[in-house]
Amino acid sequence: MAHIPAQRPSKLATPMLILALLVGAVMGALGGGLLILPDLIASAGDPDIIENSLDTQAYNGWGGPTGYFLIPVLYGMLCGMFLALIAAAGSFIGLAIQDKKQPARSGNDQAVAAGAGAAVAGVLLALFVIWIIGEGLTSVFVIGPVLMALCFIIAQLALIGILRFIDKRDPALREAI
Repeated sequence: MAHIPAQRPSKLATPMLILALLVGAVMGALGGGLLILPDLIASAGDPDIIENSLDTQAYNGWGGPTGYFLIPVLYGMLCGMFLALIAAAGSFIGLAIQDKKQPARSGNDQAVAAGAGAAVAGVLLALFVIWIIGEGLTSVFVIGPVLMALCFIIAQLALIGILRFIDKRDPALREAI
């Protein structure tokens, strides 16, 4: 990997928060869309739904003038943003712990610390998701590692991107001032 200069964790907090909210909204929208996809496909050729769709007073599944299918997507976006805030907090805590123990020599070290913090927060996310969906303890062993790996990868790649952006932006700002 190319050397990326390390930054102070306080300088990374705002970009990490913004990026976490964006990634959470996208992942939540995808999750909400995937939840309703089977119903949309199943009701696509239903003659009763097609017949009732001309009646504005009839509830006709996921279609209609208001587009009921958007409701799970919007709820998914909100839940994804909330869950991403938890992972971002874990990522920032990982950066802060690393900065207190021994400041990072490179941005790659910071990215690994952020990923580790997000992976630890992924355990909390897995427990929260399992509590919401009401599954048993055995699903912890499937959902937990998947969320931990996903949080680690996304946090590490996001922080590398942020550090590269800051590294390119700072010289341009110094020249402009």
